[in-house]
Amino acid sequence: MKLKRLCINIAIALLSITSSFTAMALNVTASVTKTNVSKDEVIQLKIVADEKLDGSKVNFDTLSDDFFMGRPSFSSSVNILNGTRRDSSVWTIAIAPQRLGTLTIPSFDIDGVTTAPITLTVTMDDQTPTADELIEVRTQIGKAELYPKESTTLDVRIIVKVDPRMLQNPSLSDPIASDLDITAMGEPKQYQAVLDGVEVLIVDQSYRVTATQSGDYTIVAPTLRGGVLYSSQRGGSTKILNLDSKAPEVNVSVLPVPENYNGIWLPTPSLKASQTWMLDNGESINSDSVSVETGDALTRTLSVTAQGGSAEQMPELNIRNPKAFRVYPEKPSFTENADGSVTMTLKQVLIAKSPQVATLPAVDIQWWDTKSKQAATTTLHSLEVEIAANEDNTAAMPTSSTPPPTEIVVQDSGFWPWLTALFAALWLAFMGLWIREKRHSTLPSEKSSDKRQTSKNKFIQAVHASDAIAAHTQFEKWCKEESLSTASISAIKQELELMSASALGHQSSEWDKRHLLELIESMRIETHPNEALAKL
Repeated sequence: MKLKRLCINIAIALLSITSSFTAMALNVTASVTKTNVSKDEVIQLKIVADEKLDGSKVNFDTLSDDFFMGRPSFSSSVNILNGTRRDSSVWTIAIAPQRLGTLTIPSFDIDGVTTAPITLTVTMDDQTPTADELIEVRTQIGKAELYPKESTTLDVRIIVKVDPRMLQNPSLSDPIASDLDITAMGEPKQYQAVLDGVEVLIVDQSYRVTATQSGDYTIVAPTLRGGVLYSSQRGGSTKILNLDSKAPEVNVSVLPVPENYNGIWLPTPSLKASQTWMLDNGESINSDSVSVETGDALTRTLSVTAQGGSAEQMPELNIRNPKAFRVYPEKPSFTENADGSVTMTLKQVLIAKSPQVATLPAVDIQWWDTKSKQAATTTLHSLEVEIAANEDNTAAMPTSSTPPPTEIVVQDSGFWPWLTALFAALWLAFMGLWIREKRHSTLPSEKSSDKRQTSKNKFIQAVHASDAIAAHTQFEKWCKEESLSTASISAIKQELELMSASALGHQSSEWDKRHLLELIESMRIETHPNEALAKL
């Protein structure tokens, strides 16, 4: 009896354990709102587990080949009713079939438990619009025939014929072309408009197309990608239409560079060049010749505008100026104009340094006229400069008028008249020398000092303003008016070179003007010892 009772207890315990494991097993189910759907129709896929799980347990990436997917959502909950605890985890995602026929939603594995696959029957709804009916792409290219390194503009207009709020993850695709350089010109412009009585969204984008080598090419224009939420009038279903419209194509032919062409290759249908000459006082030079003095500055500004070009294609203008000038060139600046042309501006400051007659050379710009298909040259004229020495204008010495000699009849009065005459002559000679020395030391030196001080002050002002060109000009003038030591001149010139290098961007670190100003201050006693003593 005892043995029989023991066996019964063991059996009851085994049954309890088995029923407990059965109750603890994970249950997972998958379901959809309908299985007979039309292409692009939106349905809901739901996966439910009876345990509280992590949201990362389900991966919907396996659906991406056959379905347009929305953003999945996840929730978990715990319900306790009459002492019974119920856990649940729910994954939900909106999907829309992209192919006709029979599609299968595969099973999902959650902690070793798999859901049953779901089969869908997908048909076509005749009332569903196509992507080409929702999106229209128009293109216009400036030139269909180019030369290597020549550019043109491709204008693309995308017309969206649905409510923009219905767009899902819209994005503008890039134009596609091989062996052509295509870059966007600015950001796309979006605005509402009415087209054929229908309110539409218009997206305009321009691209610069640059040829690299000869041949025939095809550009696949950009279009709008993404999806559109569409509500069907029949049945009231909502669809996600995939924007897979075919983008239009644009043909471009690139002609080869002529074999007999020599020189800089700059293809353009139009090239305009101009220049201006200006003195350092701001006066423009409108003739072919000008007269300056040593230390004076001339500014030459050249402007070249090429249609259908870019900054990289503009030629480098190498100007060989005569040695009579010290040349300070600035970096060329480039401006992209609204008409698709580019303007290069080049400025040079030339400081006359030796008296002579010199010619600042003309500039020849070679280019290829793509309209007439022949070589062309644009010339900017030269300028003849007569350089005179800059000498200080000293004031003319005033001459003292002396009364004519008077005939004096002297009677013999002993030696006193002779002695008196000797003292008078000595006194007059002393006074004459004193007046002469006074005029020499006071009037000219004061004028020279004022002029010297003006050049020095202008030099200091230019240094404070970090104006390298003005600083060089005023220092040249100061050196001609002042007897500076060789060491001081060398030290200041070294600082001026650093100043110019910083202004032209040839030096990585920023130039500090304080060192140069300290050099100028340290030269005050050295250059004006007499003035310093006079103040005492």
